[in-house]
Amino acid sequence: MFPKSECERRVKGFQDILVQQGVDGALLVQRADTLYFTGTAQNVHLYIPQKGNPLVLVYRNIERARAESSWEVFPLAGISKLPESISEHGHPFPKVMGLEYDVLPVANYLRYKKVFDKTDLVDVSYPLRLLRAAKSEWEIAQIEENGRIYTQLLEYASTVLRPGMSEIEFEGLLEAKARTLGHETMLRTRAFGFEFHFGGVVAGPQGAIPGYFDGPVVGLGASFAHPLGPSHTPIQAGDMIMMDLVIAQKGYQMDATRMLVMGEPSEKMEEAYRISCEIQERTRLALIPGRKAGDVYAEILNWVEKETPYADHFMGFQNNRVRFIGHGVGLELDELPTISKGAQEILVPGMTIAVEPKFIFPGEGAIGVEDTLVIEGEKGARFLTQAPKTIIKI
Repeated sequence: MFPKSECERRVKGFQDILVQQGVDGALLVQRADTLYFTGTAQNVHLYIPQKGNPLVLVYRNIERARAESSWEVFPLAGISKLPESISEHGHPFPKVMGLEYDVLPVANYLRYKKVFDKTDLVDVSYPLRLLRAAKSEWEIAQIEENGRIYTQLLEYASTVLRPGMSEIEFEGLLEAKARTLGHETMLRTRAFGFEFHFGGVVAGPQGAIPGYFDGPVVGLGASFAHPLGPSHTPIQAGDMIMMDLVIAQKGYQMDATRMLVMGEPSEKMEEAYRISCEIQERTRLALIPGRKAGDVYAEILNWVEKETPYADHFMGFQNNRVRFIGHGVGLELDELPTISKGAQEILVPGMTIAVEPKFIFPGEGAIGVEDTLVIEGEKGARFLTQAPKTIIKI
């Protein structure tokens, strides 16, 4: 369970935002958001007023929610009963109420609008996401533990990989091992239509296959219906194998990438990997509190374009390039901030960011590195993943 002090700190921080924005209360229903404030992942409607304790209303399972949550939990009789429940528990009826517009289905919004017909509904999703972006020491510790799991998984990978094994078979072995090490498999994302699994184990030319996924490396996938990640293609000697995986426990996620090869990598791939590591280090040093996320991206991209021979292949190629080098990680895989073109977020201590400089070479494959870091001070961010960065040769 989340410590009670964590939930109290989070609610107080959000209430300060409600006061600043003149919002009387917020009704939250997104699973990651309600988990963040209550400590339970049961089916919850959460009302957070400007003052006082939050109102946790549960469809099911109320017994589990009561055992898990730091707050008192009450049954929810139905959507139409929400205004009545707010008043019955001593909270002023909201004249202005916040909702999570970025994830709330239109049909649900219309139901709430009908039920709260005398209330002005406003969007609180961005300040809520920004609040969640800065992690506490407890949250950082959960993410750092995932880094230790990834390191063990990387050691295991070198003992099971063999020629002729398909990408899917290799990833399946890694996922099974990850479960025994504590990985929970539930990976949450916020973006609409973002379908994601354990990660992307891609090898050789498959690593350069583009697709719908908003990331530098996509992969062929299992079929036309799941065109992302590992495929049934056998891994060949000499293929550069990307082990881009997400590890999760207690809801918190960590994103990391390392490279393996059966045999020896080409000089080109070794050079591209060395450059990836240098880009990551330059990014780490640039992640300083007070800087604008978009300025960090512009600085790094400028260096790549001026100082490296593979700028045309950085974070994709041709029309398939993505315009970011890092993304926030926490209860969701796509949190704020993004180190991306034009990003306006100001970096603050506690933000946890997966930095993933990668190069994609059509017909050859993908190569790069990724680690989750936490922003701390003037010396730059700190790595939360400690796995060796050398290419593992088998």
